[in-house]
Formats: sequence, C-alpha cells, structure tokens
Amino acid sequence: MKLTRPRRDILNLYEKIDHPLNAEEIYNLLNNEYDLSTIYRNLNFFEKENILKSIVFSDKITYYYKPKGHYHFIYCIKCKKFERLNLCFEKQFKEYIEKNIDFKITDHILYFEGICSECQKEGDKNA
Repeated sequence: MKLTRPRRDILNLYEKIDHPLNAEEIYNLLNNEYDLSTIYRNLNFFEKENILKSIVFSDKITYYYKPKGHYHFIYCIKCKKFERLNLCFEKQFKEYIEKNIDFKITDHILYFEGICSECQKEGDKNA
C-alpha cells in the first residue's frame, strides 16, 4: 500500500479518535485540505484493504471506524454523537448461535440507536 499524504492524514485521525467518522467529518477535521472525493476514495480503499470498516445507520450516512477487537456503541440519531460501550455478551450469543443455528461467527458489531440525554433535554425545552 502506497502511503500518500491524504491516506496518512486520514489514518492519523483514527489514532486519535476512537469512534466512527463520516467523510464530511474527516473533511472538516483535516481543515478542508483535501476534497471530498479524495476522502471518499481513500475511505473506500481502506475498507477494501480491511484497514477500516463501515456501518450505515438509519440516517443513511456511512461511518468508518478502525476495528479494534469488536465494537459496541450507542448512537444518537439527533446529534450524531457516538459513545463506546465496554459491555459484551459475545460469548453467550456466540455459543447460542453456533449451537442452535449452526453458524460460524467471524466478527460482530453491536449498536443501539436512540436519543442521548442532551438531546432529550433539548426536546423537553422545545416541547
């Protein structure tokens, strides 16, 4: 893999940030130094090379994250904030699925969508 300047800069972001980012967030965090097409092209390259993974939520925005073990988080559908969860029930789910469904698990991601406490408070103020 040729490590171009845009690729290096994108990967450096993921060394500092431990939650998924979309292309526009990366664009802004890199101070608009690269055009969005360059960002998207490199994100797609990283995903193809299994350096990053992507996930799409109900808002239809694609977020990319660096897989560090398995990933669990909550996602606010209003402010788009992520919070990582350090709880995992992988062993129980894996045993059940492999035993009862005859399905070999190779990876997993678990997330919950909802409304964070800050957005709930904002909603209460506007009600």
